[in-house]
Amino acid sequence: MSTLILNVDRDNDYGEKISTVGPLVGYAECYDAAIRLASKDPEDSDSNALFGALKLYEDMRVKNEDVEICLITGDRDVGAKSDVAIGEQLDHVLSLKKFDDLILVTDGAEDDYILPLITSRIKIRYVNHVIVRHNQNIESIYYYIVKALQDKGIINKFIKTIGLVLLTYGLVSLIFIVYYAATVKNYSITPGNGAITTVVIVLGGYLVERGFEVSRRIISLLKHVHQYAQETRISFLSYVVAISLIFTGIASSLVVTVHSYTNPLNQFFVFMSLFVWWIYSAIFAREIGVALDLTVNGKTGINRILYGLMFSLALVLIVFGVINYIRFVLSYISLQSAVINLSLMIMGIVIAILSSLINKYYNDIRSVGNIEGGIESLLEEK
Repeated sequence: MSTLILNVDRDNDYGEKISTVGPLVGYAECYDAAIRLASKDPEDSDSNALFGALKLYEDMRVKNEDVEICLITGDRDVGAKSDVAIGEQLDHVLSLKKFDDLILVTDGAEDDYILPLITSRIKIRYVNHVIVRHNQNIESIYYYIVKALQDKGIINKFIKTIGLVLLTYGLVSLIFIVYYAATVKNYSITPGNGAITTVVIVLGGYLVERGFEVSRRIISLLKHVHQYAQETRISFLSYVVAISLIFTGIASSLVVTVHSYTNPLNQFFVFMSLFVWWIYSAIFAREIGVALDLTVNGKTGINRILYGLMFSLALVLIVFGVINYIRFVLSYISLQSAVINLSLMIMGIVIAILSSLINKYYNDIRSVGNIEGGIESLLEEK
């Protein structure tokens, strides 16, 4: 009877900290990885779990049992991506030798997630939990909070949710404070409300940043933008113009709305009806830049861009008409204006249908051309 002793590092600490990629099969490779991780980060429970697996391997070999040990790793992006990697590595290990069952050695943090992956492939004899005993002197609230903020499993389960709740509460509270101050023309804020709102926003923002790794994503985005700007200058310039139009549209629509209307609900609808045209202008600028870039580089795809512009225009007309029809229902505009906006909405629907038919027509022509080209090349080969 052959048994596999399995240790799983779901969040890929071995890969992130010591650049070790699973699967590792055999006592020597697993022992070396455990030593290196313990030397790099003595507080990481993954190394303790692997040492527990190594100890179990030694005990079973003393009893002359046929056992093998392996370590498989997931991915930093804990979830679907890490579980796919774990499944692929486990399949590879199980293909190396016929195992009758498996012993899972774990620190208990990810049992609920990895057990179904394993039981769908092989029978589990039992699960061995390796729990590290802590010194009572260091088991403080601060220690646990710091460790929780570093544990990806806890971050995904709790930190993100708590951060979003706190940040949303803080922002809503701030909006009500500003709205109340602007309404009653009293700009004094009670120290209690101001302090609570500030603390909640800061704490929520910090937890959201830790949970979603906002700073790392921003740095990665800036690197991609820099690389993209070097590779496609025309397209990048069009994106800059599009973003500038968005901000300009917000400012322009807001100024027109505030100076021309007084009812808050009507102001909201007017702002949206004006802003959708600025959004379309931003999309138009971006697509024109992409089209110029394709033309300069001799690539195809202009038809797709034209279809996108037509369909975007149709959506803008429909949204614009719907918003203003709602204003008519609320008695903000006259029947004559409502009829005009309904006509624009119908025009948008017609343009959307036409653009879809034109796009389908060109796709059919392209498909026929590809088939004819394939037949010609096949005849030439024969």
